[in-house]
Amino acid sequence: MANSWFERAARRALPAAAVLWAVLVVAAPWVSSVQSPAGGAAHLSAATYIVGSLVCHQHAGRSFHLGGGQLPVCARCTGLYLSAALGIVFAWSRGRSRAPLPFAAWRWRLVLAALPTVVTVVVEWWQPALTSGVVRALAGAPLGFAAGVLLAESMSFQGRLEECERMRQSE
Repeated sequence: MANSWFERAARRALPAAAVLWAVLVVAAPWVSSVQSPAGGAAHLSAATYIVGSLVCHQHAGRSFHLGGGQLPVCARCTGLYLSAALGIVFAWSRGRSRAPLPFAAWRWRLVLAALPTVVTVVVEWWQPALTSGVVRALAGAPLGFAAGVLLAESMSFQGRLEECERMRQSE
């Protein structure tokens, strides 16, 4: 049986939510500094910090600061989220011009993309001062980008499976 409208909409919303989250991560400190505390945007900014606290340690010394405020996630998470959004946009811009990669190829790409993050984490165990926020963000970027592309391509692949199933059923 084909997926419900709700399931298809949810699959399309997931990549859009990832891009929205990346925008909110960067915009939250600015919004909280220019918006009155009672405004709707201020509530959205506060919600971003609350969600950020659920997924990140939010250590001030390991976070970027913009507009006089700390971002709702640390530098590494910022690099992951921003590059994931870029990966999604990149995959969307390519469209369906090529066949999806097999799972084994993706697994190795994700492992290789994670290596810079793993290296910085190991270095931080011995010498925390050796890695700056910029280094942490740049180390997370390859993993975020690869995960974003994988997410977008998996959504596209599911859509192609549904199209094939509809064509098969109409025959």
